[in-house]
Amino acid sequence: MRTFKTLRESFLRDRRGAAAVMFGLSLVPLTGAVGVAVDLSRAEQTRAALQNAVDAAALAAARELRKSGDALAAEQQATAMFAASRPSGVQATMQTPVIDVDARTIDLRATAQSTTMFMAAVSDSYQSLTVNAAARSLAGAVASGLDLEVALMLDVTISMSQASGTKGQTKLQAMRSAAKTFIGAVVQDNQTPHASRAALVPFSSAVNVGTYFKKVTNTNPTSNWTSVVERSGASAFTDDPPRAGAYFTSYRTAHTTAIGSSSTIQKLERNRTANIPAASYVMPLTSDKEALNAAVDALKADGTTAGHIGTAWSWYMLSPNWGAVWTTGAPAAYDASKTLKVAVLMSDFDFNVYYQSANGDMNAQTRALCANMKAAGITVYTIGFQVDSNLPDAVDLFTSCASDPSKAISAQTGADLVAAYTQLAETVRDSIASPVRLAR
Repeated sequence: MRTFKTLRESFLRDRRGAAAVMFGLSLVPLTGAVGVAVDLSRAEQTRAALQNAVDAAALAAARELRKSGDALAAEQQATAMFAASRPSGVQATMQTPVIDVDARTIDLRATAQSTTMFMAAVSDSYQSLTVNAAARSLAGAVASGLDLEVALMLDVTISMSQASGTKGQTKLQAMRSAAKTFIGAVVQDNQTPHASRAALVPFSSAVNVGTYFKKVTNTNPTSNWTSVVERSGASAFTDDPPRAGAYFTSYRTAHTTAIGSSSTIQKLERNRTANIPAASYVMPLTSDKEALNAAVDALKADGTTAGHIGTAWSWYMLSPNWGAVWTTGAPAAYDASKTLKVAVLMSDFDFNVYYQSANGDMNAQTRALCANMKAAGITVYTIGFQVDSNLPDAVDLFTSCASDPSKAISAQTGADLVAAYTQLAETVRDSIASPVRLAR
């Protein structure tokens, strides 16, 4: 028989439950560590959301200060945007913005309380964690996080000599004013640390490439005929550079076999005796606002509407594959993390002449070019100036060429056109804006 002493010694020697006891005890600090990590992760998510709200508020204030120069109005915009953007479900407060009208800067700071679950159970002192965010925006030229390249397709057809719907102003005059307003807003005076450049593509019956004629056709110009039409073959709807099998046809040669949407248009083109557009040349990307404005002022209205050619050349202005073609203004690589590439196609979109029957008509060619340009990473805006709602092809091109419906902008009068370009400039600037974040 086992004595009490024997049983006691046997019990003391038994270690079979020790591991379970030790594991149970270890769960206490392990659970606490996981709980702290969860609370800290929630706090970081709140801080990131708070930073986004502060960034949005800073940009809204900068936009208002640029427009009105009114510090109170800028503060109101910042407050409204923060209220709309702040993280939900937490207590978030923005301090009164510090706005320097002379320096044209807006400094914003905000705090939020991120509630805890596990840490609160340990101590009443940790019911919530305070997170902070701060940002600065520049109202003169919003701090840019991207380089910007913009190609402006400008309709200089004969219809642009008509009244714009705004008293004392033709369509061409309205377009000149609108384009110069846009250029002044998006091309920054200071090109560091980020560049912002614009290119011009006037079009009518063709596109006048001027001194680039030999490079793109592999032939010498005859007299003053330096305009070109679309190309055919495998490169017709691509941004392939000009080369054997991908050169362009001279308008001087092609106009005699032009195909028009009506017999009148066709006859008009085939009987042409001079180059067109006569003095409206393409201009590659540049930050020289004076040169851009001078080129816009020189635009003349004449000719029919080969909008597909203007669309193609807007793409070429932005394509890195064309870098060796341009004497200056070589486009950057396709890289959305570094450069925003934007094509702004302005017309009434009633296209009516083309030259390469194998490509399909002018509308089919435009659709193909727009689709491929967008697929290459270019953001396309369309500005429809008095688009006729009774012309299905015009309406379709105006809407389908844009990257999305919000980027198809309609204008009915000259004043509307200027307003459209002004608003578009703000949108583009905001697209590249990245407020300077202040130390937390």
